[in-house]
Amino acid sequence: MPLNANSIVKLDTRRPSKDEYFLHMLELVAARSTCIRRTVGAIITDADGIVLATGYNGTPRGFTHCIDRICKGGQDAAGDTSRCMAVHAEQNAIIQCTDLRRAHTIYVSCSPCFVCAKMIANTSIKRVVCVTEYPDRHDVLATANIELVYMRDMLK
Repeated sequence: MPLNANSIVKLDTRRPSKDEYFLHMLELVAARSTCIRRTVGAIITDADGIVLATGYNGTPRGFTHCIDRICKGGQDAAGDTSRCMAVHAEQNAIIQCTDLRRAHTIYVSCSPCFVCAKMIANTSIKRVVCVTEYPDRHDVLATANIELVYMRDMLK
């Protein structure tokens, strides 16, 4: 069924901020996740708020999705990704971004793990906006002078 002005649910009576707008979009991006452990989405924008790439977590292209057959890491503890087959949402967004030089902000369902934070630090991204905190704590983003913003209550 095609969307039209009458079928779109108004979330609020005011115009959402860019952060709110992209975090709501993030819910839809994350819905494509095929990992049973965590549903995560990522959106990379430039400084003007133009979307450069999206990504969600799931197995590499051509592999069986964990929602169809659980990988060896599917039952591991939160934060332990050593046996998980999923490529993280941030990784997929970075891989798919055709102009990382313009990248300014990445919106993510949860704060980046250590590996993803290192990847983000190696781009031009200056801001990470996320909803929740990932169990893997580190100081990579702070060391790289990348702003980390939590908007925990925004999507409730």
